[in-house]
Amino acid sequence: MDVVECIEHGAQEETYVCKHLASSLKTQQRMGFYWSAEPRGDAWCDECEKVRIAEGGPSGDWNDRSEAFASIQILCGACYDKVKALNG
Repeated sequence: MDVVECIEHGAQEETYVCKHLASSLKTQQRMGFYWSAEPRGDAWCDECEKVRIAEGGPSGDWNDRSEAFASIQILCGACYDKVKALNG
């Protein structure tokens, strides 16, 4: 487990979310929530899911365009939990 230092929560597990989910911490706007695995797998929003499916064809694989749209951000585990509670 990699650790990141959060200004609000201190040392926490490093997690990855799309830029839209990360921004929802500030805007409090619900974006939808998809994740790759429990308990804190990589996460993305409704719009990223649409782009992932459109770009990835039947398998829905991520590619350069869908990854660029998502613009993955690092969050601490506690911030991830907040994002999941808001958007999940």
